Amino acid sequence: MKEIVKNVFNLCVFISLVNLPFITVTQLISTDTFLDSFENPDFYLYLQSGGYSMEPDIKEEDYILLQKSSHPDFNIQVGDVILYCKDDGEIACNRIRNINGISSVKRYHIIDDNGNLTDKHIYGSQIIGKIVSVVNTNLWDVISMKIWDMAIHNLNVRALFTNH
Repeated sequence: MKEIVKNVFNLCVFISLVNLPFITVTQLISTDTFLDSFENPDFYLYLQSGGYSMEPDIKEEDYILLQKSSHPDFNIQVGDVILYCKDDGEIACNRIRNINGISSVKRYHIIDDNGNLTDKHIYGSQIIGKIVSVVNTNLWDVISMKIWDMAIHNLNVRALFTNH
């Protein structure tokens, strides 16, 4: 009897340890995004934010989770942070302050790094994606996100069957 209890305990510990990175990821990116990433793995990018002109709340060493603008349910709201291509070809990241448009052409007005509304506007064709989550560079969060990224792109059985 003691042997069975020991084996059940060991199994529970093993299952908990294996799932711990995924539990962490659901806390970092939300359960809805986590589940959607397994259905639409090609529409999410996990990358380091360094090198871009960034929103003040995002540090150069942070990692970001980006939902690509090609996602079937892609939608931008006031307050969202987007990654976009400027007119000069540089990649930048800013918060949306206002959205307006005529017909189907929308213009997104952004907030500059000082929190002021700019006279610049972004068109939908310039938008690369929306930042879903910012992940600090602590070791556990980075490892958990790397495991998640590998799982949705390389170990995702559901995506393998739906793509073929």
